[in-house]
Amino acid sequence: MHSGQKIVETAFLDQMEVIDWQAIFQRLINSDEGEKLSSTQAAIAIWRYQLFLYLIQKYPHVKMVPNQEIDAVLHVHIANNHKFATDGQKLFSTHLQHVSEFGLKGEAERQEWLWTFARTQTLFEQNFGIGAMGNSIAACCEILYR
Repeated sequence: MHSGQKIVETAFLDQMEVIDWQAIFQRLINSDEGEKLSSTQAAIAIWRYQLFLYLIQKYPHVKMVPNQEIDAVLHVHIANNHKFATDGQKLFSTHLQHVSEFGLKGEAERQEWLWTFARTQTLFEQNFGIGAMGNSIAACCEILYR
């Protein structure tokens, strides 16, 4: 890794502090919707979501499919549409687009969804090591950098 790359990466990681991680954490462990996460599960899911955001920043024109664990954090983040849009603007100078139900509209789209998820897993492993994305299955959505 070149020193210039490290500065950019550190700067992006610092920029992620604009996200209200404590509010996201509290919502994950005190959820009224779906399954509540333990404190440990929530912390790990948030960490993986942060890695996912980093990959979106590093590979801005690559479609990404999160796993269900990362998608749970994404849905908590996106629940406040204004904050999600503001955070996206601050982090990426644009908005992220969450496309739900990706992979459900026919066999061709299903194959693209599976391929995109496999590529996302590969990027996780190349950047963070084997197992960094966890074992959760693919979520039926994609995240686009707009």
